[in-house]
Amino acid sequence: MNDKQNIEERLIEELVPIFGLDSTDDIKPDSAMVRDLGAESIDFIEILYMIENVFGVKLKIAEITMNDYSADGFPADAKITAELAAKLNSNLDSSQYKEGQSVNDIFQLFTVHNLATVIYTKLNEQK
Repeated sequence: MNDKQNIEERLIEELVPIFGLDSTDDIKPDSAMVRDLGAESIDFIEILYMIENVFGVKLKIAEITMNDYSADGFPADAKITAELAAKLNSNLDSSQYKEGQSVNDIFQLFTVHNLATVIYTKLNEQK
């Protein structure tokens, strides 16, 4: 299951009951966890537990709430820099993060695909 697409497909299957949805058709790779799927803090605890059990990867909450990046360039106004936007886009296989977005914007935009990318990266680090 180390192929990113397989991880993404399995992740979507596992997220359906967490979000109380009826079908995998209700979740797309570009669905934002908070903005589109309505994830709340309790959901992220359940998601972390599921990831550890299904994928064998232990994630810190900071890795999926974007707090892990706060030491990498958030100035006092909590807007991300161009450098941090580039790092987020690279690390999360994305192009949606832009200079000037707030921490909350980033958290709102974090997608199922972004999460699958984090899982994929962690699995490959374990090898």
